[in-house]
Amino acid sequence: MATLKLTLFHTRTTAQWADLVFGKQIEKGNAFLRPYGIQFDRYPATGSIELDWTFPLTPNGRVDPGLKERLQMRDLANRTYYSADNRLPVILCQIGGAGGGEAPGSIGMKLNYLPWVIMDAFTLNEDGLTLTHEAGHCAGLKHPGAPPLQDPRLMVGDAAVTDNVMAYGTFDYATQKIAPRSLVEPWQIEAYRSAYFHSA
Repeated sequence: MATLKLTLFHTRTTAQWADLVFGKQIEKGNAFLRPYGIQFDRYPATGSIELDWTFPLTPNGRVDPGLKERLQMRDLANRTYYSADNRLPVILCQIGGAGGGEAPGSIGMKLNYLPWVIMDAFTLNEDGLTLTHEAGHCAGLKHPGAPPLQDPRLMVGDAAVTDNVMAYGTFDYATQKIAPRSLVEPWQIEAYRSAYFHSA
């Protein structure tokens, strides 16, 4: 089975939630990707590496001060644990505002580091596929929408294919919850297989 290699980090303020969040994200991601012969390979095998970082990130990570904070956090992760075998760094932290997940440097941004993942410990999509979604961005995949920063292949007319892994899920009015994402296209699987953190 092919793997997507991860190195897991958490900030000091998210330590008590790290095992729960990473456990769910990897379990759900593996269940989603298993039919396509791909699984996450995590380091460390249990737990995650703590970063000496205690404040929430500014919401907008594309401009300063938010971008500067993300680059400082990535540099701290690199100095705390460096891996020469092309693993995708995943950092659990707090993000002010809406939070969620991010993949800095993945789409339309050229930074000094290869793309990595940041996840807010408290506002992730309930389907457990935020890590899989953000890893998709690190593999070059985009949200549904208009080019060049979005992917028109995930549109049907003017509507997004909301159940695709690179979308956000369908809102269920009956339950008032977002239904889990369940779709992935063959060309998206090939993108995962071409990612810098993929290992055959």
